[in-house]
Formats: sequence, C-alpha cells, structure tokens
Amino acid sequence: MTASESPLAPLPDAVVVRRGRVVFKARRPAALVLPLAAVTEVAGIACLVAGATIGWFIVAAPAATLLITALLFRPALELTRDGLVQRQYPFSSLTRWDAIDRVGITRAGNRVVLAYKLVDGVPPPRRQPAAALLRAAGAPYDGGFFADALAGDSNDILAVVARYLEEPDLRGTLPPAGR
Repeated sequence: MTASESPLAPLPDAVVVRRGRVVFKARRPAALVLPLAAVTEVAGIACLVAGATIGWFIVAAPAATLLITALLFRPALELTRDGLVQRQYPFSSLTRWDAIDRVGITRAGNRVVLAYKLVDGVPPPRRQPAAALLRAAGAPYDGGFFADALAGDSNDILAVVARYLEEPDLRGTLPPAGR
C-alpha cells in the first residue's frame, strides 16, 4: 500500500503505509556503500582471473551485504497508536504520544533533527542518540530522530508527525505499536 492509497490521511510521497503504520524509511547511504562495493567486486574479479577460488565469495559479498542491510537492518521511524517507534537494529524505541508536548525541526551539529519536547516530569526514553546532540547544541528539546537520515523532506515529516500529535482521533486509526 502506498501513501496515496492510505485511508489514514493525505501523506507525502516519501511516506509508506506498512501494516497500517505510517513509516518514514531511512535513506540508503549509496554514496558510501556503492564505491566500496565496486572496489570489492573488482578485487573479486581479479581473484577469479588469477585462479583463486575465494574470488566467488568476494564477488558475492557486496550483493549479499546490500540485500541483508536493505531488508533487515534499515532503520525507520513509525507512527503507531501508542506513539513514535524508532526501529534500528538491534533495538526499537517507543516514545509515547502522551509524553510528547511538542515537535519541531532543529539543527544540532551538522544534523537535522525531528525533535520533541517531553511533558514536564516525564523521563526521556532510553537509547536516544539525538538527545546528547541536542543537549550539546543547547536546543530546547529532550530527544528526537535524525530527520536528515529519513527519506523525504524534513518539513513534510514534521507536518505529518505534528498532525498525528494534535489529532487523537487520527492516531486511533493506527495499529498499536506491538513488538
């Protein structure tokens, strides 16, 4: 199901609806991965030409790695009935809707962060890599997600998250976070 077919709300094209959840997938770091994969392929072919049996494994390694990382380890930010779920292997982190006071886009260091301010008295979730960066930058937020790593425009991402934060009835159309 694509975002344009979603019964939930009008969503930007970069957003995917998977099992009823609104999902912001991470960009693929092709600029980092593809040059290394190309060098490895050339080395594997050179080994094959030289008669080394290991060349087949060297040739297969980049393709297998790209496939596994694309399918299993690609991080995502999901909107569920319970809150925002940051999926990043090997853990997932849930930030509940009722704990979030407001959201915004901010720069921290050289990163763009979809940041949130927690309701007073709510402890921040564990495993928030953006929280330390936000504190170091002096930003008025308690945590967040790296919006520059997500596919799509950061302002579109903010608009979708803010809409679900402001409309409890709309959140009710989403499935629970689950495991």
